[in-house]
Amino acid sequence: MIILGINDGCHHNSAATILVNGKLVASVELERISRIKNDSSFPHAAIDEALAIAGLSPEDVDIVAKANLSRWEQIPYLNRYYRHLAQIGKTDTAIRNIFWKKQFERYRRVLSRRKKPRGIFAQKPYQTVEHHLAHAASAYYTSPFGKERVGVITLDGVGDFSWGSVWIGEHGKLRHVDHLHQINSIGLLYSAITIYLGFKAIRHEGKVLGLAAFGNPEPLLSRLLAHTNSDNWDELFDPKLVRVSLKFGSDLGQSVIKELCADLPKEDVAAGIQAYTEKLICKWVQDQVKELKTSKLALAGGVFSNVKLNQLILALPEVETIYVHPNMGDGGLATGAAFEVFSRLNHGFEPQFNQQVYLGTEINRDNALAALEKQGLAYEEPDNLAFVVARLLADGKVIARADGKMEYGPRALGNRTVMAACNDPTINVWLNKKFARTEFMPFAPVILQEQAKEYFPEWKDDHISARFMTLTYNVSDIAKKNIPAAVHIDNTARPQVLRREDNSDYYDIIKEYYGITGVPSVINTSFNMHEEPIVRTADEAILAFQSADLDALVLGPFLISRFNSEMHS
Repeated sequence: MIILGINDGCHHNSAATILVNGKLVASVELERISRIKNDSSFPHAAIDEALAIAGLSPEDVDIVAKANLSRWEQIPYLNRYYRHLAQIGKTDTAIRNIFWKKQFERYRRVLSRRKKPRGIFAQKPYQTVEHHLAHAASAYYTSPFGKERVGVITLDGVGDFSWGSVWIGEHGKLRHVDHLHQINSIGLLYSAITIYLGFKAIRHEGKVLGLAAFGNPEPLLSRLLAHTNSDNWDELFDPKLVRVSLKFGSDLGQSVIKELCADLPKEDVAAGIQAYTEKLICKWVQDQVKELKTSKLALAGGVFSNVKLNQLILALPEVETIYVHPNMGDGGLATGAAFEVFSRLNHGFEPQFNQQVYLGTEINRDNALAALEKQGLAYEEPDNLAFVVARLLADGKVIARADGKMEYGPRALGNRTVMAACNDPTINVWLNKKFARTEFMPFAPVILQEQAKEYFPEWKDDHISARFMTLTYNVSDIAKKNIPAAVHIDNTARPQVLRREDNSDYYDIIKEYYGITGVPSVINTSFNMHEEPIVRTADEAILAFQSADLDALVLGPFLISRFNSEMHS
């Protein structure tokens, strides 16, 4: 059975996924093709690319799985949403004026007009999957927990009028426990403060996280808690914070944020919202784990891109281990929808952990050579490429690697990566300047699994999420000494723990570097210019290499040097 899963652009990060008999074989986000960050257009090009990667045609598809409910299907969620707003509106004029009854009645009438399917939906049977069920399915059905009982939790900004959900994963099926109301969205509150700090919502929340380590969470933490009822998540926010979640980027929402953050430096604002997020969500997760009667969690949704939060959840005494879906944001909805529909059609489906996440467009010898010759660039094809690259890294060179299939999800994991030695903290300034970035987090390290425990004492073999850079760890003294450029001011780092079976060519480079320097780790940052998606093709890799003026580029089996890339004779 061949299922095409799509996130069709209801929110952001449109994408397409191919599932063949329950196996994830291809997934592409539209932004990588259009070069528009977080592209929310209908993913026609991503569908074509995913089919091509899988070696399939549209005729081969048996059924389409679409994440996010159709308009007419949203009506029950809208009704529940309205009931909660109406209750708050009885005592809050501002909310009553924004969401008055006639507006919602008009919206319900619009939603009830079912649109005709378009594109591939017109030829193929299709099923829709509610937003948070798609997130939950992406986490559960790709998790390493097999037949075990799993708690499945999703949290994000908003989707289908909810900002989160809770499920039990067991016997190959998801059983619904709860949905969280949009009006109490901590994710939207975090985004509102992201905007207040001068960043872009849904794109720069990671910068707020990085900035938070430089600040003091008080008094913003206490100010936010004063408007929070943490004992009842159905009524988590009082009207002041509800206004923010309803209009987080508007004048109304921002006026509330300005009042709460009055006279505070940016670092303290970032620290306050991060501490608030950690405090509330960790306590709530503890309560959920007790209710669900399981110590294993599968997590998805944009809130779980917050790697420090994930570290704290993993450290909870009630939690044995967590699995964060590698594409935890809306780019993973296409995959979740496909798995949920496959489970429905097969009356359950036992989770099948995907050992690697290289599911996108491939750079190989042929297309790399064609791109180099088109550009007239000089290149080498070393017999021992790994050793040559390791030697350059040991000599302080900065090298991009674009080889094999593109990574699935927001993290570069070796195939669309920029590498550098992390023994000199000034490399962060140099790289930020080269890529026109303004990050507050240090660049993350990749480390050989065999040495991971030495550098990150809390790491364990079953911390599969560390393979995908989805959580931070406290670092050891040897890490502070040997890889200071990868250690944040709070003495944490976000590693990619690398096994040879996951990416042998990438692993061999780090292994050779370890042999030369005695350090089993280098910087791994995504191969893209600031505000651009990660590179996809060989042509894009060459352009980014030249734009950033890096020292060298590994393109398939070839090595291109900045000092010898004029004309190929």
